[in-house]
Amino acid sequence: MTDNVSVTDFPSDEMVIRRLVRAIQKAIEEDIPEFCRENHMETMNSVRYIRGDKINENIRNLVISDDIMLISFRRYSWDGRMIIDQKNRISYTVTTKQNLEAIPKKKDRKCPHFLQSILAVENGDLQGQYVQQTLFSLEQFEEDVLEDDYMKIVAGILSPDSGYHHYVVTYEFERSNLLEVKLVLLDRGFNVVSELDVSDFIKPDFGLLTAEQPDTTEHMTELPKSARSLVAIKSGIRPSLIELEEENQA
Repeated sequence: MTDNVSVTDFPSDEMVIRRLVRAIQKAIEEDIPEFCRENHMETMNSVRYIRGDKINENIRNLVISDDIMLISFRRYSWDGRMIIDQKNRISYTVTTKQNLEAIPKKKDRKCPHFLQSILAVENGDLQGQYVQQTLFSLEQFEEDVLEDDYMKIVAGILSPDSGYHHYVVTYEFERSNLLEVKLVLLDRGFNVVSELDVSDFIKPDFGLLTAEQPDTTEHMTELPKSARSLVAIKSGIRPSLIELEEENQA
């Protein structure tokens, strides 16, 4: 765990990061145990997806504001979400550390993984600190394929030259305990450019987090009809949090 994290290290406002951490913690340590108690079944295989749903709901309730919007996109039968911080020109997705490490190891994709497309466009100007062997072949997909896929994801809400950078919020947990949360900045080859351990925020100041809660009912943006099937900006934050697991299995 990193001590005394400097506010100047944050890609976004400190409160955005604190509330992201709280959303994950609440899902793992409170919501999922409660769900299991109230819905006990012979097998509980659905819990990994319920965890993502709970995190989505918590982020919607805690993080949405005038400066934060949601991009929604669909891959196969899975709905993905990307958090957009317009003020700081940062985008986020959230997943487990284990899942993030697994994504670039799959070599036989017929179309880009959405995170590959996002990193290629938003983080294409970055280079990892220790680049030895790129797990993701940069020649696996042509540049125009990655850019076209990115445009489908954002459906005109952002453009490739918008100047955004993408952070992956990773977390580790054991049973009902959240152990670690990091903000990871990757280059297009999934090499780490930088990472910030924000695990100190796992034990938050609840009074601070609940103060001045934004009104989530007013932040609804209507998309052109042609874009609605690909993207929806809703009144809540529902990022890509079901650990990208379903797309990995597709």
